[in-house]
Amino acid sequence: MKSKVFYLLVLAGTLFFFSCSKDKGASPSTSNGTMELKVEGNAWSATLAVAAVNTNGVINVTGSDSQSKQASVILYGVDAPGTYTLNNSQSNQFRWTEGLGQADTYVANFLAGTGTITITELTASTIKATFEFTGYNNSQNSKVITEGVINANF
Repeated sequence: MKSKVFYLLVLAGTLFFFSCSKDKGASPSTSNGTMELKVEGNAWSATLAVAAVNTNGVINVTGSDSQSKQASVILYGVDAPGTYTLNNSQSNQFRWTEGLGQADTYVANFLAGTGTITITELTASTIKATFEFTGYNNSQNSKVITEGVINANF
């Protein structure tokens, strides 16, 4: 009986050990860069995590802090450095969230808002850019985001 308990403990420990290992290819890193910006003139930086993904023609860089604030830039079909402006023919999107309420998210996309991103470096593993935008929430209130800076690894 003691040997069965011992083997069960060894099996359980082995399963626990292997279930906790990370699959490095399965999800983006949470510490792969920096994101900073100003919201209505107030400085903010992603202190909790920055995640960046570049796959199938979509670039998504998202930064967050521990106070439920988050910024995101999503670009479609961008594959080279340059300046990209929101317009009716692109689905690019900028987003600022400053809480958990329905009216706490401000978005600029091809339907509403304005925005520009200047990518200074874009490789298979890196994006460096500056951005600014005016986003609107579901109550049509706006927030102005300026001096945005991204320096992230995919």
